[in-house]
Amino acid sequence: MDRNKNVHILNAASSLLGFSFIAVTTLRSLNLIHKTRIDEFASLIVIIFTISVIFSFLSIRSTKIKRNKFFESVAEYTFMVGLLTMLLLIILIEARLV
Repeated sequence: MDRNKNVHILNAASSLLGFSFIAVTTLRSLNLIHKTRIDEFASLIVIIFTISVIFSFLSIRSTKIKRNKFFESVAEYTFMVGLLTMLLLIILIEARLV
């Protein structure tokens, strides 16, 4: 089993999860949450990266190969969805659509 991929996903997703938490906290402290939908996208990103972190951790801890591969796949796909959602948010912010 290649556990290095899971560790990389865990590290990257947890870093982006922390970044997303900071973004949500900043938006709330600046009282921007009532003016835009940015906080909703940021909160969605937090949830997606949390799911990726959980499944990546479960993949690392799993002893059965089939379960390990399933958890790894879920972690990978949710990580990619999180990245794409973050990219969409950035595009929407730059285009001033949210």
